[in-house]
Amino acid sequence: MHNDFMAFVNDDDTARIIRVWADRQSFPAEAVQSGGPELFTSMLDFDAPPKFALVDFDKQEQPVQLAARLVSLCGPSCRLVAMGSANDVTLFRGMLGAGMADYLVKPITPEALTQTLLAATRGTSTTGGEIKDSKNIIFIGVRGGVGASALATNLAWTLSHRSKIKCALLDLDLQYGTSALAMDIEPGHGLRDVLSSPQRVDGLMIAGALVTESDTLGILSAEEPLDEIVHIDPTAIMALLKEMRITHQAIIIDMPKYLLPTQKRLLATAQEIVLVTEMSLVGIRDTLRIRSTLKNLGITARVTQIATKIGPTRPAAVDEQTFTKGTQAPLDFIVPDDHKAMVASSNSGKMLDAIAPSSPVTLAIHKLAEHLMGSNGDEAAQKKKKKKSNSSLMTLLFKVFVKGASKK
Repeated sequence: MHNDFMAFVNDDDTARIIRVWADRQSFPAEAVQSGGPELFTSMLDFDAPPKFALVDFDKQEQPVQLAARLVSLCGPSCRLVAMGSANDVTLFRGMLGAGMADYLVKPITPEALTQTLLAATRGTSTTGGEIKDSKNIIFIGVRGGVGASALATNLAWTLSHRSKIKCALLDLDLQYGTSALAMDIEPGHGLRDVLSSPQRVDGLMIAGALVTESDTLGILSAEEPLDEIVHIDPTAIMALLKEMRITHQAIIIDMPKYLLPTQKRLLATAQEIVLVTEMSLVGIRDTLRIRSTLKNLGITARVTQIATKIGPTRPAAVDEQTFTKGTQAPLDFIVPDDHKAMVASSNSGKMLDAIAPSSPVTLAIHKLAEHLMGSNGDEAAQKKKKKKSNSSLMTLLFKVFVKGASKK
């Protein structure tokens, strides 16, 4: 799968036109494949989707349903354009409603391809019904015990309670996940069914698996038996995320690193990927390997690199300069150690922001929230500032009123 462009065409004449156009755009000949939606779907099992794809829906009995399935599989990072021989307004509208960026009627011209490519790459998310600024944020612990799950869980709580963002936390470690335990709530019982049955995923099924921590935070987690093999279907995750993006502004995904080879589609949907590591030689090696894997997969998400200081028993083995040189990327955040606050949070089942709002770790999470969500990540602070400004204005008006009354 080419990272930037792919075309899946059913007839030789259209394929020849697109190949000539693709060659002029410096795309390789292999970017144009003979086949339709079925070939594209099968290739998605092994590779992340391209940034832009043309798909021929001729000879398909249910083109709109197939288009909707492709949109859910590819995620928001891929712009999809449909093409076909039918010049039908109803079909055109159906394709746009399914999430396609455009529908081209054959015969295709190079000029139309260029204009469509420009329009699609400049456009916003093509999936209908989603919250405009909804974000998928994936946390990956580079090493075991570095605190990736703790950061993901605390970030989700901070975004939902402090910033008032409708947030969901998806824990993909179905046997050893700690998200529900960290918040002192019972994990749900339907997540395994959701992640193994893509054809059944809908809003009702997700609602049955989602545990509500508050009006603004929902948890999807599980504690499956350790003596069973738990299968996570990539297609089911895509269907799950598509449904959740309709109602949530942020989806925090705690993803174990062993899922990297099987969840390429999930990685392709992320706007933000957070790598949590330790400052050691092993941390350098594994961080570099994961970053290289993401690059090879053509992942376009912004990668944020965080180092955590676990405490006196595991001090940093290398300094920041050595670490950044070894990983060939700067550290965006270094989370300080606050052993007392972390133990209190763990034992009480309460998040750091609730029991230790002034802890250095809590303040680091606030900065991380602002970094990942932009202006939305600090909404509470903005409201507080506005309230203070309004209060100052009322005080000034009151003084003016009193002064005027005393003169009279």
